[in-house]
Amino acid sequence: MNTENKKRTKKVPRKISAQYLENAALFYLQRYASSAANLRRVLLRKINRSCKFHDVPAAPFTPLVDDLITRYIAVGLLNDESYARAKAQTLRRAGKSRQAIHAKLAIKGLSTAQIEDALHIADEESDNAELTAAQRHAKKKRIGIYRTDGLTQDPALKQKELAVLARAGFSYEIARKALYEENIADHQDAFGS
Repeated sequence: MNTENKKRTKKVPRKISAQYLENAALFYLQRYASSAANLRRVLLRKINRSCKFHDVPAAPFTPLVDDLITRYIAVGLLNDESYARAKAQTLRRAGKSRQAIHAKLAIKGLSTAQIEDALHIADEESDNAELTAAQRHAKKKRIGIYRTDGLTQDPALKQKELAVLARAGFSYEIARKALYEENIADHQDAFGS
């Protein structure tokens, strides 16, 4: 194989048509779960890139996106509530804080009410979902009681470990409990290990 630096050629965007947008939307939905606002953003980006390249106005194609999204909502291909619930549960199991989940779902174009509903449902799985998520995050990062070299007594290192959880969106109290106060047996039960 030739190891010379090869310039990567940019893919030429196809000309926008109703059929092309439909195919692009279906292909995207086959690969990713999406909210209606996120799919709208993806399709509008495609339109803008294509229209800019082919020097065509983008305005006539915007109503096509709205029609597609309306149709997909009607037939059930797009459902913001179920998307929000599934995404919130996945993120919670991954050790994300309430604040981080709220931010990620807001970026996807979901309303505050939808996000709060999804978080409420995701938090029903555990008595203290925020603490459990903080413990999972600490275990992933191998900090606090999950350090491989044992619990540290160095105050500077403890501050750094607390800062890791603070940057992840956890409160000081939750971070302190997750890192230093809880019993290891409780952690093992919470994680099934």
